[in-house]
Amino acid sequence: MTRFNLVNASLNPILYNFYRRYLYLRYTNTDVLSQEEVIHEVAKKHLIYLSNSLKKYSHYFQHDNLLEITINNSKFSNPVGLASGFDKNCELLKPNSYIFGLVTAGTILRNINYGNKQDPKNNIKRLIINNNDKSILNSQGYPSKGLDYCLELLKDYSKYKNNKSKLILSFSGVSEDKTIDSLIDNSKEIIQKTHNFVDGYEDSRSSPNTKFNKKIQTIDITNNIIDLLNSHAPDKLKILKISPYSTLTPTMEESNNKSNIIKTFYERGGDAIVINNSLSIDVQSRNIDNFNNQYGGLSGNPLFPYTEKLVKYIHQIMPKLPIIACGGINDGENAWKLINCGASMIELYSALTFQGLSVVLDINKTIKKKLNNQSLQSFIDSRDSKFN
Repeated sequence: MTRFNLVNASLNPILYNFYRRYLYLRYTNTDVLSQEEVIHEVAKKHLIYLSNSLKKYSHYFQHDNLLEITINNSKFSNPVGLASGFDKNCELLKPNSYIFGLVTAGTILRNINYGNKQDPKNNIKRLIINNNDKSILNSQGYPSKGLDYCLELLKDYSKYKNNKSKLILSFSGVSEDKTIDSLIDNSKEIIQKTHNFVDGYEDSRSSPNTKFNKKIQTIDITNNIIDLLNSHAPDKLKILKISPYSTLTPTMEESNNKSNIIKTFYERGGDAIVINNSLSIDVQSRNIDNFNNQYGGLSGNPLFPYTEKLVKYIHQIMPKLPIIACGGINDGENAWKLINCGASMIELYSALTFQGLSVVLDINKTIKKKLNNQSLQSFIDSRDSKFN
């Protein structure tokens, strides 16, 4: 495909569907990666190839002052961000900066990690894409090329950084020994070595794909991480990514635990939260027999009601806390619903898989239309004024 054709395919929903079909016909699994992961790697190469063309087209995404939004003195050119997980190893910083107001790279780890095992040759996968309900099920387990690899790319990007986009680094201190001490030490090293090259950090301990992660979603660990950020990156944005409710009718205990962790993070100096990570599900109960794990993280369209419910609740009890909504957002109407009920920004991942970059254009266009010549910042200030 030529560069021109790739640009058009990425921006046009119909052409993008043809592009996806081509990828699935052209590429298959390897001994190490499933077909879905191979295609993701190919799409990444295409995105890098399009960097200069996307720069020319950046006015489609980052041209309107009415869509600017500010969080703790950091101004974002538009309210659409890229969620963590899409660019795990900081390899797409430049092209993504021409599209999104906020780019979240990572989640990076201190050490190289190959993630959870799979057997693609026998159709045992850690990533399953469902085109029927537009969902993604994954149990990748933090595959990462490690801090040293990512650090060089962050340094390189800092030389020609696009100031219209803010770079947030998602990190986790988890390692093979799965101890709290190593979690803190690794987190500290990541922050110390990268703080000169990023605009902020996302504390990512809420992935449902590792048992250890479920043990470290506590107030004590939250205190430890925010202390590290306050000490070693005091002038950077501090963002906490949280998991969704386990059901749409959560127990009082689950609701209180989640709100207490968020409250601790905010009161200790956190700037914003991302609602939410993928939803932990029991894969065996859904009769999926070619998955690598009993549990997996569900994202995509089915997650939207979980996102909406938690955004509404957290905004009601902590109205001054900026919320970045993430999960199940697939068009401008859904994005506007979440902004209307408490979000300041939104993030995408799964929708990009199914729709390409046209979904970003649709969201920005819809939000601008809903604002009716009002600025997004003014709308949010007015929305939240009733809590003063």
